[in-house]
Amino acid sequence: MMKEKILFRREQLAIFEERKHEWEKELEEILLYRKLFNSSEWINADMIGMTLSLPSEIDTKPIILQAWSESKKVCVPLTLPQRKMNFKLLTKTTRVVKNKFGILEPEKTSTEIDKKQIDLIIVPGLAFSSRGERLGFGGGYFDRFLADYEGGTISLAEKPRYFEKSVWPIEETDVLIKKILTL
Repeated sequence: MMKEKILFRREQLAIFEERKHEWEKELEEILLYRKLFNSSEWINADMIGMTLSLPSEIDTKPIILQAWSESKKVCVPLTLPQRKMNFKLLTKTTRVVKNKFGILEPEKTSTEIDKKQIDLIIVPGLAFSSRGERLGFGGGYFDRFLADYEGGTISLAEKPRYFEKSVWPIEETDVLIKKILTL
């Protein structure tokens, strides 16, 4: 059964808001981190792109710390006009601020990273299918960025985020994620 994207987004957000402080969520994240850190995509990547997570999302702080402990570089998105984004280098001294959507991102003056330098992007989302279909947050920022991105993409999907088949409409502009890690 197909659901409207807007309604399905609301349902998913309510589930994650409810789970954000539960032990089960944290345990699932730990298990997904282990899968990520053992994946060939992670092992072979030097520059990794990811978001600075919100409480209802999979926590990216442990991923950032692991990357730094392995001497990998991390870059995070900065939103731009026309629903575009680029990635900026994240270091221990990068100043991070909340944007107009309440999302943490680096200051505009941070070092920009060329798309071709990013080996792997850990793509966030509200839902993922086994085929790599993704339901994002509705802005289209990642789909626009990934449209001509040639590096690896991977997403982490604990149980409520993973669907064998998409139950939301797929659009022509939706970009498939190359690998979905799930439990």
